[in-house]
Amino acid sequence: MKLKKWQFVLSFVLLAGLLVSAVGSALANVSAPATAPELIRPDNTLMAPHAFHYLYVTGSALRPRDGAYNWLSTGSGGCIYTTVGGLFNVDLQLPEGAGIDYLRIFYYDTSASDANAWITSYDGEGNFDDLVYVGSTGTAGYGTALSDFTRVYVHNANQSLVLNWRPNDASSAMQLCGLRIAYHMPDYYLYLPGILR
Repeated sequence: MKLKKWQFVLSFVLLAGLLVSAVGSALANVSAPATAPELIRPDNTLMAPHAFHYLYVTGSALRPRDGAYNWLSTGSGGCIYTTVGGLFNVDLQLPEGAGIDYLRIFYYDTSASDANAWITSYDGEGNFDDLVYVGSTGTAGYGTALSDFTRVYVHNANQSLVLNWRPNDASSAMQLCGLRIAYHMPDYYLYLPGILR
C-alpha cells in the first residue's frame, strides 16, 4: 500500500514539473525581444532584402477595356487574342511598399506588328502614369521578353495599379499568354519569424 502511495506522489511531482516547464516555456515565447531581429537571417532566406517574388497573370485573365471589343482564347485557355483590336487590362494587387523591378511578357507572335504590355498607376483624380513597359519582338511564334530594370514602389493608399496589353494586330497571329512581375518586399524588419520558418 505504501508503494502505491509513493508511486502516486512521484507521478504527481513529475507531472507538476512538466507543467511548470511548459508554462515557463510558453511565457518565454510570448515575451518581447530585447532587440529588433536582424534583417538577414541565415536560416530564413525569405527575409533577405530584395529577394525576388513573382506575380504571374495568365493572358486569359485580362479583359478588354472597351466592352465593344471581343476576345478569344486558344484551345489551351491560357492565351488570348482579339479580332477587332483594343486594349486589355486587369487589376494588379501587390503588397504595400513592394518594389516592382521587372515586367515579363509571354506571347505568341507571328505578326509583323509587335504587342505592348505595361503597368499603369491611377491616382483617383483623373491622372495616370505608365510605369513599366515591355514589348513582344520578332515573328518566331512563342516567345518572352523582359522589360528594362525599373524601380517602382507600390503605394496602395495613393494609387491603383493595372496591367495592360495592346496587341496591335487583330488576329490569332498576336496572342498574350501571360505577364509576370518580379518584385521585392520592402526593406524593413519583419516580425514574423515563427510564421516564416
